[in-house]
Amino acid sequence: MRKRHRGDPRALRALVLREGYAYASDPQDALALVTQITLADLFDEPRIHLLRGHEIRALDRVEVRREVRYQDAAGKPADLLFGDRVAVTEAELERPLHRDLAALADEIGFERARLRHTTESAIVADLRFGETWAAALLRADGARLSFDCLAEDPPAREAVRAFQDKTAQKRRAMQAIRGAVSRAVDEALPFDRPDAEPDHFRDGTLRPQWMTAYLQGRDSFSFEEKRYAVFDSSGRPRPPEVCVDFVLDTYERAAGTWYRARGDKPGRAVGRLDFDESGIKNRRGVISFGEFAEAKPELFEVRRFRGEERIPFGERSRFFAELHDFADEVRPGDVISIQGEKRDKHIHQHAIFVERADPVTGFPFGLADQMKRPRRRTWEGIMAEAPKRSLFYRARPRDEVIAKIDPGAP
Repeated sequence: MRKRHRGDPRALRALVLREGYAYASDPQDALALVTQITLADLFDEPRIHLLRGHEIRALDRVEVRREVRYQDAAGKPADLLFGDRVAVTEAELERPLHRDLAALADEIGFERARLRHTTESAIVADLRFGETWAAALLRADGARLSFDCLAEDPPAREAVRAFQDKTAQKRRAMQAIRGAVSRAVDEALPFDRPDAEPDHFRDGTLRPQWMTAYLQGRDSFSFEEKRYAVFDSSGRPRPPEVCVDFVLDTYERAAGTWYRARGDKPGRAVGRLDFDESGIKNRRGVISFGEFAEAKPELFEVRRFRGEERIPFGERSRFFAELHDFADEVRPGDVISIQGEKRDKHIHQHAIFVERADPVTGFPFGLADQMKRPRRRTWEGIMAEAPKRSLFYRARPRDEVIAKIDPGAP
């Protein structure tokens, strides 16, 4: 359809968008929709509007290096995600068909939702706060939801309030963590592998070279007759990262620890969290990080996946069923390691950051990792690269780490 209607975006969007939504009930259709169709395929107007969650963004059509795309006011390219609603005018996005439960979960801290009754202006739902399920009335203003009240007796309400108080620190920390991931994604920090390197054997080679050049105040460094930038065009530090670098850098950046920009004194501005102070010997290996996390139970809770739990991604139905069943085992803020054989016949490990979980099922769907560059990705996008890989371990930061990431109550 994309090829057939290349010159007729109105016809294409009439066929693939449902009332303006990027939605399909079949998983394979949904995957194809968001991986093979772009906003520029669906629109040729100079400005369009995209509704994601409850927020509307105006996007302008531009051409960059012969590539036509839509971007926001800050110049950030816009992608098309499952569940987005897109239209030419903002007025066409009125009276949305969806409700933003995820934003409400971030705000009031529930972990699961069971919807009892929905209308255009309200939802009656059972919300889970820790071990307590409570009936709640939610008000709707378009896609935005707000909490109205709990229809429960005083003990249940007290249990909910106690859970909200206990988890407020984690919710604030997760907001800071997502902000750190966004910065790394925007900066497109490079993966630590020399240019044109055919395999993984020299991953991790460039960061020490970068560090020397950075501390010496240089703008670039040379490695095997190739030059690499120390800063980006905006003067932001550009340290090469392997996957574990990305994980630890994310925790630390969320707590205010990061390299100073060009023009400032070279070095890391140390904030509330610095894993170097905890005695970590190898910040860069997946296996070594798992061992460090196990040796520091005050910092991390570690769960190893063993035996029949090691389901390869190639068995997709079983793999996703297991993740669904592990909804309380894999949560936002966790580090997930995967391990298994890739096409080169070598066993590889990879570290993934879990950003978000579905507010209805608890399924951990929002992932971020560093491979080529920091990206927000899906299980399909990461695991399909090597279908023999399976879950290896999960490391969850303890309250001591979360407390240091927490920027504090506003």
